[in-house]
Amino acid sequence: MTGSMAATVTTITPRRATPPGRMPARSDPPRRPFRDNPRLILAGIGVLVVVLIALLMIARGTTSRFSPDFLSEFVLYALSAADLTMLAALVFVLARNIIKLVVERRKALPFARFRAKLVALLLVMTLVPTVLVLIVGSELIRTNIDRWFNAPMAEILSSANQIAGDYYHEQQMLASDHASRLARTLARVDLTNADVRPLRDVLAPDVTLQRVQMVEVYRVVRSAGSLPSLEPVIDVAASALPAGYSRAAVDRLAAQVLAGSAETKSIETLGTSGDLLHAAAIIRTKDGRPTGVVVATDYLTGEMATRSRRMTQAFESYNQLRVLKRPLTGL
Repeated sequence: MTGSMAATVTTITPRRATPPGRMPARSDPPRRPFRDNPRLILAGIGVLVVVLIALLMIARGTTSRFSPDFLSEFVLYALSAADLTMLAALVFVLARNIIKLVVERRKALPFARFRAKLVALLLVMTLVPTVLVLIVGSELIRTNIDRWFNAPMAEILSSANQIAGDYYHEQQMLASDHASRLARTLARVDLTNADVRPLRDVLAPDVTLQRVQMVEVYRVVRSAGSLPSLEPVIDVAASALPAGYSRAAVDRLAAQVLAGSAETKSIETLGTSGDLLHAAAIIRTKDGRPTGVVVATDYLTGEMATRSRRMTQAFESYNQLRVLKRPLTGL
């Protein structure tokens, strides 16, 4: 129809009703990435702190599965790795923010130039003192550690430990020589004789002249169908020997020598009273048949033994500390 107005029909889609008792569906908020999630960052820092505390507890010796040297070195390397990880994370965050500022400045966003200058100033004020402290501190640590582990100190401790070992070895060799000489002398004496006065006359001069501090003689007893055994015959001891020493170590050494053991010397530690150095020799007849065993004993006083042990312990402690030089200096 001419002049008539075309009617506009608007179609309205009816809204779907929500069933009773049911909440309308809501869209979940988008997950924030890790770098923008403070809770995850704090959780990661907390885990790192817990790991560091556990490493420190291990270093303090709360477990005995591993040696202290291994634990200390492991903890130092672990701490270095943790420091490098945190440093890498810090560099990443700084680089990301710097790139973000550069992009904002190119887009000419408001206050972009001011923010860039402010961040640059804060970086300079933070990094310059940190780098200086790091350089100076590293140099001080390296210099002091080089002084701790210098060559003269190592040579002194090594020489002291060698002197202590040589002194013990020399005293043992002297006792061994006396035992061998007494064994040759006693080869002409009848050990089965009930009268021990001839034996005492042979042994007494060595003890009286303090060549040795104690001499013990055993004779071989043979029984049908059994191995030869030892029976004590006589012992001559000096008055300087400490009270409370037992003959168990001497009996054991004599039995080992008679059985053919290559070890003819032993050290018996008496704690603060000193050390006893034993040396044994077999008494043989002219045809080589063993008739007995003689054990010569020398005595090191408690003061001498304590000094020797201190030198040895100092050398061992120094060697244990040298293991930590590399992780401490970072070389």
